[in-house]
Amino acid sequence: MDSSHIAVRSALHHVPSEDLISQYGSLGSTDDIFICVPEDGEVSESTPLLRAANSSTTPALATATAFASRSTSTSITKDCLNWRSVGLLAMCSSAMALAIYLLWRQTQLPDFGYRLTLVEHDVWSDIDVQDQGTLLDPLKVVTVFFTQTDSPECLDDCLELLHKLQKTRKEELPYNFLITGDCQAFEARGWQYESFFSQDLPLASSLVIAFVGQFHRLPPNHCQLKVAQALLLESLKRRKLQPDYQLYVLGRNTGAVERELELWPRYAGHRSIE
Repeated sequence: MDSSHIAVRSALHHVPSEDLISQYGSLGSTDDIFICVPEDGEVSESTPLLRAANSSTTPALATATAFASRSTSTSITKDCLNWRSVGLLAMCSSAMALAIYLLWRQTQLPDFGYRLTLVEHDVWSDIDVQDQGTLLDPLKVVTVFFTQTDSPECLDDCLELLHKLQKTRKEELPYNFLITGDCQAFEARGWQYESFFSQDLPLASSLVIAFVGQFHRLPPNHCQLKVAQALLLESLKRRKLQPDYQLYVLGRNTGAVERELELWPRYAGHRSIE
């Protein structure tokens, strides 16, 4: 017989003292049964119910703790995913807005329906212009002057005519570009250097484009005018000319040129020089 059975049998034959009754409560509702549980709650052979209670509570508590930990981890993961999604959405929105803006800017440029044939300076000219002039700042170029060379016109062999014009000067021709009758644009000082046409002009903020020929009565031919328009468009596309530019016709005896260009957008008038 173990100690727990001895304790129960002793309780059946002995009535508890008044001190024990006052310590553990009245036993009036239970006939001659007295169970002793130590105050420190320590599990022993005489308290098998406490052992069962402790054994059933511990796994439940562990399960609850693990569930709370998983819930917190899941919440943190969801928060991270949410912030990443917001960041990715913001980047996509910014990229789309930039693409729409660039497309809008492109549509604001006029489409003259003519493909530009531009002959670069080093291809047609033997004159070295490198470091021979003042550099142009594209952000300051807000004016375009159209003029004429007052030379014979050409419909073919225009390169030969340009070489003859070069021989009349010690340096390169004073224009930024020349437009010939065979529907080509030739780069002289180009977008890189200021023109040297006249000191009366705002050279630091302008481009000077010359139609090759004399146009006192008749305007430049159709393809020359189209090349001129295409050259303006190319200057805008390359950001060598500011979008709010103004256009002038320059020089004397240019009435035929003026009558054509006054119908163009941003035409601002005629300007004479000494």
